[in-house]
Amino acid sequence: MFSSLIQQIGAVLTVLVTVLALWKGDRPVRILALVSVAAFVLSPLLQNWSDFISPQWGVAAVDAAVLAAITALVLRYDRRWLIVIWGIAALSLLAHLGKLVDATLFPRGYIGGLYILYFAFLAAQFAGVVEAVLRRRVFQKKISSLEP
Repeated sequence: MFSSLIQQIGAVLTVLVTVLALWKGDRPVRILALVSVAAFVLSPLLQNWSDFISPQWGVAAVDAAVLAAITALVLRYDRRWLIVIWGIAALSLLAHLGKLVDATLFPRGYIGGLYILYFAFLAAQFAGVVEAVLRRRVFQKKISSLEP
């Protein structure tokens, strides 16, 4: 499952960003971290390892569920990074639809494009962690300025 360098880098970054999100993130960051981990675990289990030419329906279903979860977060929380993540998740789903429209798409390009989008997803998720930390600091400064 983690036979290529890009898969290994993705796994390490996923663990790092997820741990950081669960440790330092606020509620939307933590929810997204759990959604992301679920997708990270489910996608390889649902991937068709014997046929890379056909669309990866299992992975597409996971990506659709992730997009639905992110849509719920976007509607609930006012965070810019969530809108960026929503766009990345929508592009990932569109990549699957592109494969459906043209099954002759080169499998490496299809899978490689999904990896690029996943790394962008992790970067935006990390931005959410940074924003949560900064929000917390601003809040703590406001509280401490109110103390006598």
